[in-house]
Amino acid sequence: MTAARDFFALIWLTLVNPELMTRRIMHQTYERSTLWMGVGLVSILSVLLVLLVGLISSPVTLPLGASPMAYVLIMACVLIILTMVLYLTGHMLGGKSTFPHAFAAVIWLEMTALCVRSVQAFVSIVSPSAAGLLSIFGLVALLRVLVIFVNETQRFDSQPRALATIVIAMLGIGFGFGFFLTVIGVSAQLEI
Repeated sequence: MTAARDFFALIWLTLVNPELMTRRIMHQTYERSTLWMGVGLVSILSVLLVLLVGLISSPVTLPLGASPMAYVLIMACVLIILTMVLYLTGHMLGGKSTFPHAFAAVIWLEMTALCVRSVQAFVSIVSPSAAGLLSIFGLVALLRVLVIFVNETQRFDSQPRALATIVIAMLGIGFGFGFFLTVIGVSAQLEI
């Protein structure tokens, strides 16, 4: 019971004081195996939440028609790519993060988002209109946490620079994904 209470206290701390939570993340050392287990765990829990919500409310299909195991792999890849792009973009803008700390921050952010989505799912069963408001609040809170996490892990001391890092990273991911789809589309047309 104490472990669960401590876990939810850390989630709450992340939402109300992300600076302090990021400093706690930064003061730890992480082994590679710990980070891989963390990304695997949050990916599995995310898929389980989607499937559980589908069982309770309405049948849900996973994005891209993927199997649950494939979706776990997709989630893990997205988190790894997000970490790499934020890490590299931050360094291009003068950041000083280490990859393990950036990875741990992204994993913890996803765990926090998972808890927020769980609350939203529960509230949507009770009151769909309240769930809509909670979704907006959750999105704003998680974006705020992301900006502060990037600011603190990169040691910017400038939230606008952290926001610029996120925007450039998202544009880079969008461009890369679009390029990847174009290559797939071209190769699929050549096979026909």
